[in-house]
Amino acid sequence: MSPVRREAFAFLGLGSNLGDRLGYLQRGVDALHADRLTRVDAVSSVYETDPVGGPEQDPFCNLAVRVATRRSPRQLLALCHAVEEGQGRERTQRWGPRTLDVDILLYADRTVRRRALEIPHPRLEERAFALVPLIEVAPGQRLPDGRSLPAALARLAPIEGVRAIGAQIRHPEADA
Repeated sequence: MSPVRREAFAFLGLGSNLGDRLGYLQRGVDALHADRLTRVDAVSSVYETDPVGGPEQDPFCNLAVRVATRRSPRQLLALCHAVEEGQGRERTQRWGPRTLDVDILLYADRTVRRRALEIPHPRLEERAFALVPLIEVAPGQRLPDGRSLPAALARLAPIEGVRAIGAQIRHPEADA
């Protein structure tokens, strides 16, 4: 039997731009929280964002969550992929439209550089659509090099294409 892993805070970005975008986001948050080794601790507001890179496509709805997890970064990535697949995610076109995308943005203060996994997310500092909701659920959090998230966001000013649309996604225990 393996030893129990210590709980760590990780920050995930979720996005959807196909079909019932808010429904996919809610089901994604619920599925993350249902995992026996991970619980959703905080959910940001939802932001409608212009697509970045890739083919022409509809706007995304994006949010960030803070999770407490006993999964390793690699195990958390496997959970993210399983949640995406559970919502019909098909990986046919890089940066193409998707029902649900779940990315690990930060994992505690760790830096991971593997072929299939980079933490912090390799394009986090280029993406206002990820930083804006992340700041909401990660007050005071710093990048592994010590810089603050608001400082990273300020480097992208002026911020365009990121519009707050509300708090439609509820925390999974909100009704409990």
